[in-house]
Amino acid sequence: MNRIYKKNIILVVFFVLVTITILMLTNYRTNVYEVNKEYYHKIVYEEAKNHFENLKIFRAWNAKYGGVFVKSDGKIQPNKFLVDNHIFTKDGELLVKINPAWMTKQVAELMNKNENTKYKYKITSLKPLNPVNTPNNFEKEALSFFEKNLAEDYYFKVDEESNSFNFMGKLYVDKACLHCHASQGYKEGEVRGGISITFPLEVYKSHDKELEYYYKLQIFFIVLIGILIYAFIFYIVNRFYKEQEELNELKEKYKLMYDRYELAVNGAELGLWDWNLKTNEVYFSKEWKKMLGYEEDEIPNRLEFWDENVHPLDKEKAYEDILNNQNKKTQTYENIHRLKHKDGSWVWILDKGRTIFDKDGIAIRMLGFHTNITKIQNLKMELSKLKKVIEHSPISIVITDVNGKIEYVNPHFCQITGYTINEAIGVNPRVLKSEYTSIMEYKDLWETITNKKTWVGRFKNKSKNGREFWESAIITPILNDSNEITNYLAIKQEITKEIYLKEEIKNKEEMMIAQSRHAAMGEMISMIAHQWRQPISVIGMACNNILVDIELEMVDYEQLKDSAESMLEQTKYLSQTIEDFRDFFKPNKEKELVNPKVIVDETLSIMSKSLENNDVFVIFNKIDDCHVHVFSRELLQVFLNIIKNAKEAFEGKNIENKIIEISIRKLNQRVRIEIFDNAGNIDEKIKDKIFDPYFSTKDEKTGTGLGLYMSKTIIEKHLNGELGFFNKNEGVVFYIDLIAVEENS
Repeated sequence: MNRIYKKNIILVVFFVLVTITILMLTNYRTNVYEVNKEYYHKIVYEEAKNHFENLKIFRAWNAKYGGVFVKSDGKIQPNKFLVDNHIFTKDGELLVKINPAWMTKQVAELMNKNENTKYKYKITSLKPLNPVNTPNNFEKEALSFFEKNLAEDYYFKVDEESNSFNFMGKLYVDKACLHCHASQGYKEGEVRGGISITFPLEVYKSHDKELEYYYKLQIFFIVLIGILIYAFIFYIVNRFYKEQEELNELKEKYKLMYDRYELAVNGAELGLWDWNLKTNEVYFSKEWKKMLGYEEDEIPNRLEFWDENVHPLDKEKAYEDILNNQNKKTQTYENIHRLKHKDGSWVWILDKGRTIFDKDGIAIRMLGFHTNITKIQNLKMELSKLKKVIEHSPISIVITDVNGKIEYVNPHFCQITGYTINEAIGVNPRVLKSEYTSIMEYKDLWETITNKKTWVGRFKNKSKNGREFWESAIITPILNDSNEITNYLAIKQEITKEIYLKEEIKNKEEMMIAQSRHAAMGEMISMIAHQWRQPISVIGMACNNILVDIELEMVDYEQLKDSAESMLEQTKYLSQTIEDFRDFFKPNKEKELVNPKVIVDETLSIMSKSLENNDVFVIFNKIDDCHVHVFSRELLQVFLNIIKNAKEAFEGKNIENKIIEISIRKLNQRVRIEIFDNAGNIDEKIKDKIFDPYFSTKDEKTGTGLGLYMSKTIIEKHLNGELGFFNKNEGVVFYIDLIAVEENS
């Protein structure tokens, strides 16, 4: 008893010493690294400040010249948040304006995509014009700090969770900035946001290794002394335990062997069975019974239990394999069968064992293990289903390696391309290339999938026999558990018929557009004829009066001058109508930022005589000052169609006050234009047909049935708007919804 007491005292002293030593070393290490942390935080702060000041210099150079223009490569498009955001050269090349803010944003995007850079940039403000520049939580905190502390130009914060150093520098508006931003209300000296720079702290912790070396050197002697002390204590403890360990060694040896056996069997989830062939008794282990949902005392140790619970379809093969092993036809017994679970379900079992023979070669025992392979079998069946789905799929499925060489194609791929599976394996999909798809498109594809993103697009490919066909494709990388690309998967669907159908529809639509414009040309000529009658009559009468005065020798030069001026004025009016006619049929090359009221006024100017002759009065209701981005000639054609239809709707009707009422309202992010006439409602029977091509309530001489169809096509397909109508009181309202655009955006 005294011996055990002494032994425990020694152990307590040993662990106390160890604990004190660990605490001392830990506290020392913590103090060292706290000092080091402040040091490298200062280094990062200075580097971040230098980066920011360099960026300010680049921005100042850009601002000095009011922004710079660069050649568009297809990816760089005019910034919708800039005024005068682009120009065209004499050769028709597009030059895009890059102001300091956009330059900073693009540099930031390049930096953020570059895996070799250790820092990330972002330009932001509390009131950004571009939603992409919306500040995060740190940036909001920094910008708020600048507003409260006007004298401070920098702000930083260490984020220990993300292991990053966050820095922001303040941006002022200087005189050069006003080249681009004066129209937006910017003032010189005003704070307009900042640039944030994020550094990963890991990059600046490399000198921690040096610190770690000196730290280890300093504690070496402490540890050395501790080791000597601990060695002495261990020596004394071992002397106390030596005799007991020798006594228990044999016992522990056998216990270890037993524990290893139990651990191996239970850890591998193996169910042990031992079948005595003479008595027909079977030992089922605890794990064996657990596989089937039973407790240890719920299963009798008889072979009959196994026999009764084997799946009927598997029993014959199981007994055949057992007998083959007992008759020495096989070295080991192995069989896959199903056993009924306690809950009535079936458990797939991998059964392995062998027969034990006596000295006379007679089989006396069989010993083996059960393994639950239900999940594996179910997975095999699911994989089998998936294989059948892929092989019978009406789409092409291609799997390549990381270099683009084909490793798998399904039968549909072979059907479409004409290549056999053996011909396709090992080659690159570019064998299908038809030279239709540009190099830039293929470059974009590879940049997308190599950056672990999914590419969606379409190809015009060529089969083995030269047939060209269209395919829509989804190509995505396959990643392993380490997030590394191992393969690429392409799922493709032939869309040749759809493409040709779209082209047919497009050609038909273009034909309808041509028909519509020819009809509009006729209408315009008719309107011009109406407008020319009066001025031609005035010119004719003036000429006749001049001739009469000449014959009577009563020429009054003052009167002659007035007549000439009157004829000149009428001639100018005739010339203007010709310009209106020419402008109407001038093709739109690009969209314009216009006020819809201007195009409405132009429409009414063209139709003025026609409306006047038919006693139709046009009044304006509510007119908001707003702008839209449209093809102005196409919108003019829509207004002409709707107003002309309204005018013609009055014909033959006894309406005292013929009114067309026009309103232009800005509703949130859209502009609504409403054109109302009191010529009566549209019949419910034809409401669903009025926008159909070639549908008309007029006779063949006055209507083609294309006006409203083309108007709807122009508004909804060309201008991304909406055209509709509804009955109101004793008339009809045609409405046009377009996207509103601010002048400074």
